[in-house]
Amino acid sequence: MKLYVGLDVSQATTAICVVDGEGRTLAEGMTATEPRAIAAFVRQRAPDAIRLGMETGPLAVWLWNELRALDLPVICMDARHANAGLKVMLAKTDRNDAAGIAQLVRTGWFRQVHVKAETSHAVRAELATRTLLVRMRCDLENQIRGLLKTFGLVVGKAPSRLAKRAHEIIVDELAN
Repeated sequence: MKLYVGLDVSQATTAICVVDGEGRTLAEGMTATEPRAIAAFVRQRAPDAIRLGMETGPLAVWLWNELRALDLPVICMDARHANAGLKVMLAKTDRNDAAGIAQLVRTGWFRQVHVKAETSHAVRAELATRTLLVRMRCDLENQIRGLLKTFGLVVGKAPSRLAKRAHEIIVDELAN
């Protein structure tokens, strides 16, 4: 029997729905958003699942990689595209979303997205963090320059020596 699984992932819990090839709901449940807990539910209720579907989101990369490592046939769907299919649901609940995702996976009405490797995300996080820190340093230097100008003290444009130059100017001013 062909079984399809829909996962509606939130930060704390994941709603799971298992449907057969005809679209009948065979099992529903909630579990912690933890790969091993999800895998245990799926292996118990849908051991021969053809496909597990989930939407893109903040936890998608981590969860997709972990479920793949546990040998589950998980796919990640474009959230905007899936949302268009889920709009027809009357009540917007996690349970109904999981059922809708399971139906999308069963019918093939979804757009699968490529999930980048964790190393790609790690490099991107490092670059974003560096950009943020450089911006914060520049903002802090400009703030110090602006504060000193209020008292007629001009530091100049020496970012690598800003702290030393600002200290020299303040000491000179206080000595006079």
